[in-house]
Amino acid sequence: MKFTKKISKTFFVFLVLSLLIWLLITFSKEYVTQVSLTVAYDELPQDQLLQKAPEKELQIIARGTGFKLLSTRLFNHHVQLKTNNLSKKGKHDYFFLASTQKSHIQKQLVSGLYLVGFVKDTIHLEIGQLLSKKVPVIPNLKIDYHIGYDALKPLVINPDSVLVSGPEAQVKALKELTFQQISLENVSANFSQKASLLLDERLKNIKYNVKEVIVNGFVEKFTEGSLMTPFTVKNRPKNLNLTTFPKEIKVVFKVDLPRFKNVDQNSFTIVCDYAVSEANGFPYLIPKLISQPSFVRNVKLIPNKIDYLIQK
Repeated sequence: MKFTKKISKTFFVFLVLSLLIWLLITFSKEYVTQVSLTVAYDELPQDQLLQKAPEKELQIIARGTGFKLLSTRLFNHHVQLKTNNLSKKGKHDYFFLASTQKSHIQKQLVSGLYLVGFVKDTIHLEIGQLLSKKVPVIPNLKIDYHIGYDALKPLVINPDSVLVSGPEAQVKALKELTFQQISLENVSANFSQKASLLLDERLKNIKYNVKEVIVNGFVEKFTEGSLMTPFTVKNRPKNLNLTTFPKEIKVVFKVDLPRFKNVDQNSFTIVCDYAVSEANGFPYLIPKLISQPSFVRNVKLIPNKIDYLIQK
């Protein structure tokens, strides 16, 4: 039993030694194979920028011992590529041949690893001008006002536009920005809310001078009012006398409570165009609101047709 155990251990030792010797012999030999290198690119001039991420790997054919090739595969190896001698193919499409930088790349490889060739020689880069512009911020709110209350004036967004800079193609495509939706219920007073901009994750090279905005809302109590207002008839023949029914129009409107007293019948200008009715064969006049106070809203005219008689 002891003799059997001694043979088993000896066999195992010889097996391990044989394997090590085989590995040493195998990895000491030279091979030619494909190797993947992680690449970085020299910085472009200040007024130029990559429009999108370039290729991150360069596939080369390399010659070296098994140890060198294995270490290159196990440990991510980086090489820097030059971008000072590019050829132009289109408006933003540039390219260069990796083979023109063969000696430059060889100097960056580990000692004992030799560059034989390239799997793909042409490297494409999409390059454009560095561009900056202001992009407007569009509101994104869901507001439920308390009964009798409404917005007194348009929202104020601070800032109302954002300075963006980055690749020309991406900046030109960016027309507007918005922010995370603000939802408010039963609103009856002024409010101020901070909100983060919604940024497109695909536009990774875009820079923003701010990434948050403050939204200010102005709220007031509103009331509905009505009054009788006279109107005029234009384009009536000089020798034609008209009697209208009614002689005044009821104007119904909505206004904020503090300025309700500022509205009277002189605040509205209403005109009926006789020529329009005659041209269309209408036996009535159509009243139209020509002017109103800027702070008045939801104006309705009652009635919307004015009967008339021609007096001869």
